[in-house]
Amino acid sequence: MLKKILLAALITIGAAFNCLAQSINYKNVSNKDLTYVLNNLQKRYVYTDHKTLNIAVYLVADQQGDPDAPADCKSPESIYVAVSEVNKPDPEQHVYKLNPVCDPKFINWIKSKKMYKIAFSYGAAVKRKTATVGIMLKKLVVE
Repeated sequence: MLKKILLAALITIGAAFNCLAQSINYKNVSNKDLTYVLNNLQKRYVYTDHKTLNIAVYLVADQQGDPDAPADCKSPESIYVAVSEVNKPDPEQHVYKLNPVCDPKFINWIKSKKMYKIAFSYGAAVKRKTATVGIMLKKLVVE
């Protein structure tokens, strides 16, 4: 009985020292584009079929004065599309950025035979347009 108690105590003390030996560290991320995107995420839409692709679409508030943003837009946002293979030890991954548009709104996911698509509207309230973007691992198709 005493041996069991001593063994349990040693295991507990060993686990406690192991936890104490671990420390939380951090490092500064120096990629300015990544820093900007993560600090300005507005919304995120995710789709995965759990067989081939994982797709994440992000709306990111753009910097005022962005030369690609519409001149008459008060709240331009860029759309980032992150695509990754799934169920692979070293998945191929890509990130694409669409040019800034005014006030984009997600409409829905569309699954076609060849690719996944996302539909969204954008533009001023009186002149809204709709766009569809086909998403494949290695490219986007803007319709």
